[in-house]
Amino acid sequence: MQRSDAELVDAACRGDLASFRKLYERHYRMAVGIARSRLSDLHLAEDAAQEAFAIACRRLALLRDRRRFPQWLGTICRRTARRMARSRTNHQPIDHALVSAAQTNENSESVERLQKALERLPASGREVILLHYYSGLSYEEISRALGITPQSVHGRLQRARGALARELSEDE
Repeated sequence: MQRSDAELVDAACRGDLASFRKLYERHYRMAVGIARSRLSDLHLAEDAAQEAFAIACRRLALLRDRRRFPQWLGTICRRTARRMARSRTNHQPIDHALVSAAQTNENSESVERLQKALERLPASGREVILLHYYSGLSYEEISRALGITPQSVHGRLQRARGALARELSEDE
């Protein structure tokens, strides 16, 4: 039987490193997706997610509602990514993963257009698109991460896809 986040947080607070590792494995894709929506760079997003987990580990005992670990971690990850984005001096807007995909598909112009359109979306739309399509999270996983209902995830995703389609059609 799978232990809940609250049970894992309690165990981790008591020094059980295996429990924190489980939390890490369970929420890593979410953290990278959130950071990627702010940083537009996979490698930096992975760095931000790692740093967010380090912060979460140090401050885990401060989390009052242990059931809200994903939302709490998401907030830490957003702040970490925002700080990293501000401190970046050499901004590279095109994600390395998208560039390598473009090189293999020889369709770099389309990938660049998509990346630029994603950057023009509101943060909440870009975040839900990246969590769903790039990180592969389900509506339920996204709803837990963002602290909203799966129906709200669906609505945000629909609006974001529509906005993305409009952005791409304006580019043509």
